[in-house]
Amino acid sequence: MTMLRFPQEVSDLLRQHAERGRPDGTAADVRAYAAIMRRDAGADQLRSEGAAAVHDVPGRRQGVTPTEAAARFFFG
Repeated sequence: MTMLRFPQEVSDLLRQHAERGRPDGTAADVRAYAAIMRRDAGADQLRSEGAAAVHDVPGRRQGVTPTEAAARFFFG
């Protein structure tokens, strides 16, 4: 099984949350989710749960658009 991770800095997640302007979550929710992901979705943890490969998907911080990121992966 191959796993894709979307690791982001908390500051990036908070900025994206604010940009979306959605009322269904708070900044505290975003921080809590980020903490869970740091704790439970590390590459080593995912491998220990059966992932054969773990790939980090690049994003804004790396100057990669969603379309460019998607083009880096192929699942056939």
